[in-house]
Amino acid sequence: MSKQHKDVIIAGGGLAGLTLAHQLKQTKPELDILVLERNQFPVPEKVAKVGESTVEIGSRYLNHTLGLKEHFNERHLRKHGLRCFFGEPQDDFSKQDELGVSELFGIPTYQIDRGAIENQLQRSVTQNGVQVLGGVSTKRVDLSSATKSVCIESVNNGEQKFTSPWVIDAAGRQALAKNALGLTKANNHQGNALWFRVDRQIKLDEWSNNQAWTERVKQQGTRWLSTNHLMGAGYWVWVIPLDNGATSIGIVMDDQAFSEGDFSSVDTTMDWLRQHQPKCAEALEGADVLDYVVINDYSHSCKQMFSDQGWGVTGESGVFADPFYSPGSDFIAFNNTFINDLIADSFDGNDIRLKSRVYQALNQSFFDSTLSLYEGEYGGFGDRRMMSLKLVWDYAYYWGVLSLLFFKEAMTDITLMRELTPVLSRAQSLNQHVQKGFRQRAKQRIVLPAKGIFMNQYNVPCLKHFNRILEDDSLTVAQALPQNIELLSDLSAMILDMLGDSASSKISDHEREILGDYRNSVLA
Repeated sequence: MSKQHKDVIIAGGGLAGLTLAHQLKQTKPELDILVLERNQFPVPEKVAKVGESTVEIGSRYLNHTLGLKEHFNERHLRKHGLRCFFGEPQDDFSKQDELGVSELFGIPTYQIDRGAIENQLQRSVTQNGVQVLGGVSTKRVDLSSATKSVCIESVNNGEQKFTSPWVIDAAGRQALAKNALGLTKANNHQGNALWFRVDRQIKLDEWSNNQAWTERVKQQGTRWLSTNHLMGAGYWVWVIPLDNGATSIGIVMDDQAFSEGDFSSVDTTMDWLRQHQPKCAEALEGADVLDYVVINDYSHSCKQMFSDQGWGVTGESGVFADPFYSPGSDFIAFNNTFINDLIADSFDGNDIRLKSRVYQALNQSFFDSTLSLYEGEYGGFGDRRMMSLKLVWDYAYYWGVLSLLFFKEAMTDITLMRELTPVLSRAQSLNQHVQKGFRQRAKQRIVLPAKGIFMNQYNVPCLKHFNRILEDDSLTVAQALPQNIELLSDLSAMILDMLGDSASSKISDHEREILGDYRNSVLA
C-alpha cells in the first residue's frame, strides 16, 4: 500500500469539494491539495446530481469569489426568479394564481447543470496544480491525531493511504466525518423528495394562450427560465430547465402528503401528477426519463462543522435544510469561506482556536435561521395568502441579513461580527416571531380557490431596496444592517396583520413605501 503526504485532503470532488479546492488555491497557491472522488471525470451532464438552482449568495460565491462568471454566462441559464402557482388544477394555466416577478432584480442567479460545472471545476483546479483522483472509494478515515489519514481503493492502483494535517469531508451523504467523530445530529424538519430528469425542454409559457397572462412578464416567453413551483397542501413540484435541453422535475412533500401517494416508480409518480398537476403531467407525456431518485427524511444537521484540530465539513456532508429556496450552494459558500480562512491561517502559523469556535457558532446560527423557514410550514405551501407573504418576508430577511453579511465579506471579520451581535439577535427574534405566525396558519392546510391573480414581487419597494443594497459599495455592513433591521421590524407587523383572518384592506402611506399595493393582491 503506497503512502503520500499532502497539505490538504478533500474527500469528495463534487460542487462543495471542488469549489473549496479552487478557493484554497486562490488564497494560498503553494498548497499541495488532493481531491478524492468516487466518480470518474468527466461526470455525465444532464443527470450528474440534483441541486440545479442557485440563489444570490451561492451565485455571488461562484461568480465573484471564485471568478467563474464567464463560465456561467456561457454554459448555464440565467434564472428568472422563483415563481409559484396555486389553486386547484385549471385547463387554462392562466387561471392559476401566480406569485413571482414581472422582471428581474439586479443580481444574477442561475439554473446550473451540475455535471457541466463540476467538469469545469475539475479541469480548472487540475490546471492549477490540484491532484484530483476520480473513481476511488474511501475505505477508512482517521481524524483523531495531528496527522490525519485517508485510505482509498481504486481498480487501477489498489489501496493507497494519504496523510495530511487537514482533512475536509465534502463527500455528501457518505458522512465520513460524522461517522468517524459521532457528529450526527437530528432536527425537527421532516421532508421527502423525489426527482427525475427528462430529455425535453418544458416551457410553462406554452401552458396558456392568454395574451394578458403572457404579457405579465416583461421579457415575454421567459417564464420557463424561472424555478417554477407548482404548489399544494404539504407539497410542491419543481420544474427547472437545464442548458443542455433537459428539464429537472422534483416533488417535495411533508410526511402527510407523501403517505397519501405512491411514488415507488416513474409510472406511479406520473399517475400522481395527472391527478394533482395535470398540466405538468401533460407536458411530460412521452418524454424520455433519464433518472429517478427518491429520498426520505432528507433534512439533517451536524454537531460540529469546523475544528482547530485540522478537520472540517462542507456541503451536504454536514447540514441540509430543505430544497425550497435552493440554499444548498449558499451553505457551500458559507462552509468553504470559513474553512478556507481557517486553513490559510493555520499555514500562516496563527492560532485558530477562537476562529474555529466563532465560525462554528455563526454557521449554526445561519443554519438554524434557514431551517426555521421550513419546520412545520409545509402544510401551508398550497395557501396562496400565506406563501405570498412568506416569500416577501423570507426574501427580505435573506437579502437584508444573511446576504448582506456575505456580500460585504463580514463573516470572517470576528471583531465586526461581535459588534453586530445585538442587531443580529434582534433580526433572529423578528424572524422567529414571523415564522411562528406562518406555522400556525400552515396547520390549517388551506388551498384557496384560484382567481387567476398575479402577486408581482417586483413591485414591492422593500425587496428592491434590500437587493440593491447588496451591491452598494457606498454603505458598510455596519451602516446598512441596522437600517435593514428597522425596515424588517416594520415589515413584520404588516406581514402578520395580513396573515390574520381579520386583516385590514387599508394601506397606510408608510406601508405603501414598504410594500406598495401588495396588500391588494394578497387579500384578493
